[in-house]
Amino acid sequence: MKKEVEKKGVSPLIATVLIIGFTIVLAVLVMNWALPFVRNLQETTEESSNIQILCANDVIFSIRDACDSGTNQVKLTVANDGIKNIDKFIGRFSKSLSDVEQKDLDFSTDGNGITSFDIESTTVSVSSEPIKQVELIPVVTISGKSVTCSTNVRKFGDLESAGLAACS
Repeated sequence: MKKEVEKKGVSPLIATVLIIGFTIVLAVLVMNWALPFVRNLQETTEESSNIQILCANDVIFSIRDACDSGTNQVKLTVANDGIKNIDKFIGRFSKSLSDVEQKDLDFSTDGNGITSFDIESTTVSVSSEPIKQVELIPVVTISGKSVTCSTNVRKFGDLESAGLAACS
């Protein structure tokens, strides 16, 4: 007579406990991997939002005048109407839609930009004339970082015109 071989295996209860254990370990590993990524994403988004809010609320300026002051020279007068000091501007001087010259502009004599509620003028050398439109983008310091407020663009002049008026 042949003896029947008893098959031994893992009981269903132990198998269930092992599957649940592996699932928990896998979930912990995924959480440890993803948590720093999510935190970093949240901090970056929060910082970017705060910068955009500060730029919109605190950085307010206007171009009071832009005129042609002579051979390849443009005189700009800018008013800082906001509570944030403006360190400098990125200036774009357009001769046409496709011919634009870009320069960094610091309006102050002491290197501190334009303080809040102040008006400053400067003369900028450009490579050629006639300049038809001037665009200014403010650069400010927020939380120790230099930030370009790219949503606060101000324009003076018209690309369809003959050029900026001569300074009086």
